[in-house]
Amino acid sequence: MPIRSTVKALIVRQGRILLNRCAYEDGSAYYDLPGGGQRSYESLEAALRREVLEETGYTLGEIRFAALAEEIFTDPHLRARYPEYTHRMMHIFLSEPGDEPPLAPTEKDLGMLESLWLPLEEAARLKELHPFGLGAHLLSLAEGGAPLFLGTHYNSRARV
Repeated sequence: MPIRSTVKALIVRQGRILLNRCAYEDGSAYYDLPGGGQRSYESLEAALRREVLEETGYTLGEIRFAALAEEIFTDPHLRARYPEYTHRMMHIFLSEPGDEPPLAPTEKDLGMLESLWLPLEEAARLKELHPFGLGAHLLSLAEGGAPLFLGTHYNSRARV
């Protein structure tokens, strides 16, 4: 079973964070950090900058490591259908948007509806904020607090 290396961005500006609003198959909403999979021979930084630009249209300024999270999907049907997506390590980086105006996004993740800016305090209270465990530490991480491990989340819900 492969373990997928992914990158996620905590993009913060003036007390707000850029999140992707997404929908499960049943239509209920969740929020996720912009980002995605690292390609073979691609650095984490290059993957982060590419994924954020594709999904949100934003370039990034300076980045710094903020957190690590692990997600393991437990549904056997999902594991059989998407074996390369059901165990992943998420490298989370803190950044501000670059100085350039955002471009039109060129790709959306599965289930992604839009990118939007939310106040940090509101985002920290979201019940469906991914990766799991982020909400409790969001304010500290956004302020440049020490990097941390958000833990391992065993996920039974179909979201890849």
